[in-house]
Amino acid sequence: MNILLLNQYYPPDVAPTGQYLHDLARRLMARGHTVTVLASRSSYNGDGRYAARETIDGLDVQRVGGLNVGRDNLLLKAVEYGWILARLAVRLRRMRPAPDFVLCLTTPPFVGAVVRACRRRQTAYGHWIMDLYPDVLFAHDMIKPGSWTARRLAALARYTIGGGAFAVGLGPDMAARLTPYAGSAQVESIPLWPLAAPDAERDAVQALRCERGWKDSDTIFMYSGNMGLGHRFGELLATVEATASNPAVRWVFAGGGKRRAEVVAFAAAHPETQLELLPYAPPDQLAAHQLSGDVHLMSLDNRWKGCMIPSKVQAICRLGRPIIFVGGRDSSPAQWIMEYEAGWVVDEGDTSALQAAVASALDPKERARRGAGARRLAKAVFGAESNANRLCELIETCIPASHLKSS
Repeated sequence: MNILLLNQYYPPDVAPTGQYLHDLARRLMARGHTVTVLASRSSYNGDGRYAARETIDGLDVQRVGGLNVGRDNLLLKAVEYGWILARLAVRLRRMRPAPDFVLCLTTPPFVGAVVRACRRRQTAYGHWIMDLYPDVLFAHDMIKPGSWTARRLAALARYTIGGGAFAVGLGPDMAARLTPYAGSAQVESIPLWPLAAPDAERDAVQALRCERGWKDSDTIFMYSGNMGLGHRFGELLATVEATASNPAVRWVFAGGGKRRAEVVAFAAAHPETQLELLPYAPPDQLAAHQLSGDVHLMSLDNRWKGCMIPSKVQAICRLGRPIIFVGGRDSSPAQWIMEYEAGWVVDEGDTSALQAAVASALDPKERARRGAGARRLAKAVFGAESNANRLCELIETCIPASHLKSS
């Protein structure tokens, strides 16, 4: 059977959504399906352009033109989204043979509306929700809930998601938040899984720490990944300042994003703190980089609860590193961490509790205990085979039996 996967980004691009889509595509191919990917030629960071068509791991990857404006200018980004949606509509209309099923991710936003408008009657489609629109726009304060624009976008979300066979969220809170848009579509919660990555040897981790000038006696509190609008940094930076006199505590912020500038400005204004800024880790060094941190930091503004779930939690837990999470206790990451004692959960604005969590994390035995909880969490909730297979099976249930037999 022919399955079409639709997302703005796809490898060799570095966007996490594309990486997960590629992993799913390979699994679908292994189950005997013919898989085609339709993506954009523009890159996640706006610094590259990809071939219009190529074969990657046996997959037919087709791309439509994008404007390659990057992620910083919101107006230009909106223009690019509109341009890509229009190009996708043309390509979908012309595609022969018609796919048996289309799986839509959520970049560009509302891409499922194009699929619903352009699909042939026999083609089913579903959604794998990575970022929930329009709720992301509400959380970002770009649009006020209840406004005329908000009502129109909510109607578009109901048209988009409700017209599909299913909508998969990344956690229970996301599934609950997307349910009002789903109509008769089946709503599922399927957490992401750790993508296959080479395990880091102990020597490689130690060498990386030495290269960075970190001593064995240092406890590294690491924020690694996207520093985006949905994350919180006020509590973390206040605690960095409060622990400046403790030589055993080192803070590392590695990655990029729209809020990295805040961390850069803080570091410049507080040279007395042990705060180090690093770029994103190269893919071949990612496991060693993550293991070089003793405790990982995560945050999620409560307004963004259910709109997105940071994907790094899966990799960190697989590696057995505990997490300090700042955000609402009813969010999916907080619930997972508390249930499996995989780290510490701190409420928004509670810097005293955050400092207490840091003090607790300085105990190697406590770190090891909670790191073991992180491994249990990864095994129980983020299993690659169980979660990816659930998604594959959900897709297969939407395809007529006659099509399955003919494939």
